[in-house]
Amino acid sequence: MIKLIATDMDGTLLNAAHEITPENQAAIKFAQEHGITVVIATGRAFYEANTPVAETDLKVPYICLNGAEVRDETFNI
Repeated sequence: MIKLIATDMDGTLLNAAHEITPENQAAIKFAQEHGITVVIATGRAFYEANTPVAETDLKVPYICLNGAEVRDETFNI
């Protein structure tokens, strides 16, 4: 059983316009509704990683700066 999905941002989650597509948003929500934690794992700093997510209604935890910073879905470190 899948418990967690970790996704990168650039070239994976984001499209060429640096946005999370409606299809990707729906896939994340579907996974979350089925008890799967979806984590954004990126080399970006948190404020850079959160910018495209903030344009959606998604609530996800973050692994930023190549693992140096971890935040939950309420942005707590």
